[in-house]
Amino acid sequence: MKLSQLASRPNLILAWRRITTGGNQQYKRFFRSLYYAYEVALDDNIKDLRQRLIGGTFRPRHPERIYIPKPSGLHRPLALLHIEDQIVLQAFANLAAKRLQSKRAPLQFQVIFSNILQKPDSIFFFRRWQDTYRAFQRKIRKNYKARLRWVADFDLAAFYDTISHELLLKTIYPRLSLTSDDTKLILTCLRTWSSNKASSGHGHGIPQGPIASDFLAECFLLPIDLALRKRRGYMRYVDDVRLFAASEDEIRENVIELEKCCRERGLIPQTGKFAIKRAQKIDEAMGMLPSISDPQHEAGTEKLTRSRARRWFFSAIGGKPYKVEDKTRLRYVLFRAEPDTNLLQLVLKLIPRHPEHADAFFTYLGQFGYRKPIERLCLDLVKSNPYPYVRGEAWHILARYRRIPTTLGRRAIRALTTKAIAIAKQGSGENLMEKWGACHFLCVSEEVGGKKHSRFLKFQSPILQSLLAPVLPVGAFSKGEAAEYYLRRSSFEPGLSICSRLHERKLTLDVFGLKKDGLPSQVCNTLCELGVIQTRGRQVDPIAEILESRYKVHRSKSWHSLLGSEYVHALGLLKQAEAAFDGGRSFWLACQNSFNHAVFLALQRHLNRTGHPGACKTIDRKGQLVDFGVMLDASGPFSKECPTVADCFREMNMRRNHLPVSHPYEKKTAVKCRHLKVQERNRFVAKLRTAYADFVKLMP
Repeated sequence: MKLSQLASRPNLILAWRRITTGGNQQYKRFFRSLYYAYEVALDDNIKDLRQRLIGGTFRPRHPERIYIPKPSGLHRPLALLHIEDQIVLQAFANLAAKRLQSKRAPLQFQVIFSNILQKPDSIFFFRRWQDTYRAFQRKIRKNYKARLRWVADFDLAAFYDTISHELLLKTIYPRLSLTSDDTKLILTCLRTWSSNKASSGHGHGIPQGPIASDFLAECFLLPIDLALRKRRGYMRYVDDVRLFAASEDEIRENVIELEKCCRERGLIPQTGKFAIKRAQKIDEAMGMLPSISDPQHEAGTEKLTRSRARRWFFSAIGGKPYKVEDKTRLRYVLFRAEPDTNLLQLVLKLIPRHPEHADAFFTYLGQFGYRKPIERLCLDLVKSNPYPYVRGEAWHILARYRRIPTTLGRRAIRALTTKAIAIAKQGSGENLMEKWGACHFLCVSEEVGGKKHSRFLKFQSPILQSLLAPVLPVGAFSKGEAAEYYLRRSSFEPGLSICSRLHERKLTLDVFGLKKDGLPSQVCNTLCELGVIQTRGRQVDPIAEILESRYKVHRSKSWHSLLGSEYVHALGLLKQAEAAFDGGRSFWLACQNSFNHAVFLALQRHLNRTGHPGACKTIDRKGQLVDFGVMLDASGPFSKECPTVADCFREMNMRRNHLPVSHPYEKKTAVKCRHLKVQERNRFVAKLRTAYADFVKLMP
């Protein structure tokens, strides 16, 4: 491996695209606003990163960690790598993918069923996991029908944490010298990313969360796959290994060989999950596989009807007291169900018993307005729940309730504020999830009550500061307050996270007594691109530049004025669409449609302010955002007043909802959804030229 390959511009750009298109949504939720901000000046940021890599001045940084509860009562650590560490890790995984694909390809869909690669230069790293998982299930059925009825389930203990760095590199590059400067850089990175303290670096473990780590884990297991591929009935999905055989002796022989191969690579079998059995029927051969293979459980955006949500929810739980029996069906319902008082009562009972589903539970709770039972539960959770992750989610709900009149008295609010301050004062590396929620509560309390609680954000960790940027109170943007500390940090994430807020509030560096030379290059690049830092020779409006280049839209109005604080978000979506224009047409449509949605909402705010007849409601009676398709309805006010824009946006939105990334099958016909064709994309481009031209005429 050569550093010049790792740090080449095409490889770094491809790494970035694969990070932003990855399906690891639970991980990306912590970085979404940062991704958009970094994208604003991507070319300059990648150029700077490349120079530091080649010049030997790049330094990896220790990650923050969030500990997600598991059903066993233990935790799964999620390593929150800094943005450019994510890029370097993915760039290394890109090289590993090209290096090992010839060895891995013959085993895919025969032995290996997880993290199957897309085409070598695709902006998508993996194929859809739903397709590969269904293939895994089909293979199990095939083995059962071939009378391989003896089954062994084999799982690995702390798999990601036990991967040897040197052995991983030797697996990818067998002839690699471990003493070369290029190799030392990767080893240093892996050692840094596998620990959260400088004193605890070691030679094993890869960070959980990034999709690059998922593939590197596959690389580490490849020698085991190659050794066992000739033994019939061997198959693997990540670290879930299944063995099938015709007799008990054969299955035990295969298990012994598998254990030997694993221990040679320093991997430890998880004895508590190991089992050998003779399957009497196909369901026993399948084991405890979740119901994600069913078409109705594909990831999508459609909402469930109340009756269907209730039916599926009750089919996912059982026993007395209720327990979760089908986790994927439960999570599917929670992420798609409309607010339902009956379901709410059950969810409130399940939360303390199933902390492993806290993210799904609290997403569902977030759909409700103020409810006393929700408030009561959250108060109990922040006081006594043993999991920082759960306490953090409860703090976010209480922060939202802090903005509205509730039944809490001043004394209770004072006690909560005191507790939140105590959490904020804890060491910087402790309980990040809980500190995020507690500091969120303090920021809202400052807005409501006026006390300078945002001062406790000045010395938090960079990742935590960036997570809190969207909720920073107005007072934090004065000289000497939190925003100034964000900009002064050598870690660029805090400063990058408030670029959109500076742009929205029309604040310059003079307000904080700062010069651009004192900023991290990534922050400076982004502020220059947004026009916060003025540069000579051009009027800075990147959205206008892209629309003029692609869609021939005349630059007569300011997108800054229309979008305000949403400018960075919209620009990030538009740049992602541009990056996917040639190599990922369906993703282009998804991003372009999201851009249309963002600018449409901003336009509606303007039309409502000015009393334009094309104005329509964007918020329903429950305080929720009206669906984009509903606002574009052919009989609605906007469609009647602005038919060119509405017809184009409506057609694109409908086509986006029939992409495989949204739904696998057509709802009415059950026909497989298809990807966008070149002719369809080109037709949309032609329609967008007219639509955007008319759209600009409506802007302020």
